[in-house]
Amino acid sequence: MKTITIFSLLIYWSIIILSPVISKDLKIAKINEVIVPLSKPSK
Repeated sequence: MKTITIFSLLIYWSIIILSPVISKDLKIAKINEVIVPLSKPSK
């Protein structure tokens, strides 16, 4: 029982610590998905 509790707490804290890092990576990925035109269209 003690090992299960320690293991679950370890997973819980790792999620809490890594969630800002993961969300920042997802934001960067979304920014990179925006398609930028190579040249401006001529008028």
